[in-house]
Amino acid sequence: MSPKHSLPRQSSRNSSKQSLTLSARNRLSIIAEDGDAPPVPKVPARAHHRPFNHRWNLGDPPRHSFEKSPPAYGVWNAPGPDLETPEDVKTKKPNKHLQRRGGYGRLLAIALLVIATVVALVVGLVVGLRKKERTSDSSPSPSPSPNTTSDDQGPFPIGSYATTTFLESATTNCTSNPATWLCYPYTTYADSPPDAKATFNWVIAAASSDLTSNNQYTISSSNNPFAINFANAAMVLVDVNTPMERYSFSIRLDKTVVPSAPITKNNSIASCFYSNTLFQGSLYTRMSNTYPASINSSSVSSTMGTASSSNFEPWPYAAEISQSISGGSRVPECYEGINSNLGDRITDGFTAQPDTDACSCLYKNYDP
Repeated sequence: MSPKHSLPRQSSRNSSKQSLTLSARNRLSIIAEDGDAPPVPKVPARAHHRPFNHRWNLGDPPRHSFEKSPPAYGVWNAPGPDLETPEDVKTKKPNKHLQRRGGYGRLLAIALLVIATVVALVVGLVVGLRKKERTSDSSPSPSPSPNTTSDDQGPFPIGSYATTTFLESATTNCTSNPATWLCYPYTTYADSPPDAKATFNWVIAAASSDLTSNNQYTISSSNNPFAINFANAAMVLVDVNTPMERYSFSIRLDKTVVPSAPITKNNSIASCFYSNTLFQGSLYTRMSNTYPASINSSSVSSTMGTASSSNFEPWPYAAEISQSISGGSRVPECYEGINSNLGDRITDGFTAQPDTDACSCLYKNYDP
């Protein structure tokens, strides 16, 4: 073979070798699985102050290593924006809002305070209700009276009552002229029991809209033959739960008396006034009445509620009423009567009596 023909062969061999080299470069590198592979150069350790996800060029660290067998099938809890590792939980900072407000300790204290308040309210309500029940059970109340059915009647003692009494005594020590102090019906029980009868018509009402508010009642006169008129006098329950339990009231008023005998020189009609006369009454709730014989506690109890609302029910228990005034200057003040008008004051024949002397009228319906 001549040299002239050997050159092309060499060129062809070189071209083939270059093709193999380029082809080998384009192939993936072979991973050696034996110990003859050249050592892999060490990579410098990453700086620890860098963020965790920046320590790896591709973001997250490799999940598997070629030096170990793959783990069992499962879910890889890789750290991310929505998942936390135990280290993250340990190093997680508390809520800034809670830190400003005092933290979880203050939140716990508030919760305990709310619970304690609710418990205290419940306990207070229970204790209050029990105390109210005990008070209502032990509160004093007058002896029950038979229920009434008329429209004007209500829980005892509310209603309209006619209290029948007798005039037990009459004293005239406050005035120098006994004819100027009179007590209706002008006859005492000692003089004539039938003629000593005096009936007081009264209306008892609740002092407020609550009919059972601590036994607060008022009493007013009605159709009074003694011309003693008053309204809404307060009644008080005294001597509670005793045989002498009663409703008592007292009021100051003016009493007018037409003398039983002439006190003027010309025998004209006169009127005498006793200012600031004390009018007192006691309506018992346990003690029986004995006068008149046809009206007593037992007979009244069996008939109460049968009368119409326009009538006055008999008071079913004992009662005591009195009028009294002490002596003094201008007790009484008497005037002449001229054509139903008051004339001159009458002073002749009058002498002021000491204030230790009194005029009185005493009425009751028990133990004559």
